[in-house]
Amino acid sequence: MSGKNAAPLEIKNMTIPNIFRFATSELSQDAFICWLLCWADPALKNENAELHNCGLSLLDALFHKQGKTLPETINSVQVRKQDSNIDVLCIINGEYAVLIEDKVGTKQHSNQLERYKYEIANRHYDSNNIILIYLQTRDQGSYKVVKDNGYTPFLRQDFLTILNSYLGSNQILLDYRGHLQGIENRVKGFLNIDVAQWTGDQWIGFYIRLQEELGTGDWGYVANPSGGFFGYWWSAFCDEHSEQYLQLEQNKLCFKIAVNNKEERRQLRSQWHKQILSVSKNDSFRLTVTRPSRFGNGQYMTVCICEDWRITNSSGLLDFNQTIERLREAMKILKNAIMVAKGSIQIP
Repeated sequence: MSGKNAAPLEIKNMTIPNIFRFATSELSQDAFICWLLCWADPALKNENAELHNCGLSLLDALFHKQGKTLPETINSVQVRKQDSNIDVLCIINGEYAVLIEDKVGTKQHSNQLERYKYEIANRHYDSNNIILIYLQTRDQGSYKVVKDNGYTPFLRQDFLTILNSYLGSNQILLDYRGHLQGIENRVKGFLNIDVAQWTGDQWIGFYIRLQEELGTGDWGYVANPSGGFFGYWWSAFCDEHSEQYLQLEQNKLCFKIAVNNKEERRQLRSQWHKQILSVSKNDSFRLTVTRPSRFGNGQYMTVCICEDWRITNSSGLLDFNQTIERLREAMKILKNAIMVAKGSIQIP
């Protein structure tokens, strides 16, 4: 039907568009952070009190993260983007420098944290007035390097706490808040989504929770010719010939070894395969440990696998506690294999 008397089209069940569904890069996030920090300037208080207060709350949270106190009186807020490659630089009263390294899933690289810190130190700010923030709105397995460089992680949950305090109606802020909350919901959704339907977000959420539960391990994306996977590795032991450890490759639990000496790889691979398989046959273990479909011959080799390590309920949802017990079994199998093999690995 066409013409000037045509009835308007009705669009039902349409999701309201969110600009940050498309503006997903770190540069887009840089722009939002700069925009919100600019609202902390006292000159804008009467323009929009809610945005001004939200900008101040963000500044206060950044200072607090590093154990410092935001000045009681703020006379000026200057925000700079990509100043000497620093993602966001916020200068308060001309005396305080807030340096923000902004990440959307990527990690620190190329000694950038040290370089940016050195750049700001050379601008003669009092060392007590430099705030070093590593803002990550996705997730990463470890922040050790970040902390070792003097930066404090400011994570998605921290940012959401600030944004959720906003009671105004600015669509930019609401869209960004909705964007972050969507990520948070997907990552935490590993308990509410059938394990057969898990995507990378659910694996990340599970690994974060696993890391908290075990108090050890690291995780990350592993690229390979087969398409890559999200992996989790932990429970490492070393001897003079190899390192033995556990690794989750999403649906597959792997018993692995790392061997530097090429001449020792074949023999160690065979010995550890037999040793772990033998220990796993103990009736006290419920894990079904088997031979991998093929043996590799590189520095890192899988010697045994288990493909039934996740425990689910009748709805296909993860039973987290029972699954953790299964993984603890794998840790015990590996530890027992190492105890039995101790002193028995002989390299000609």
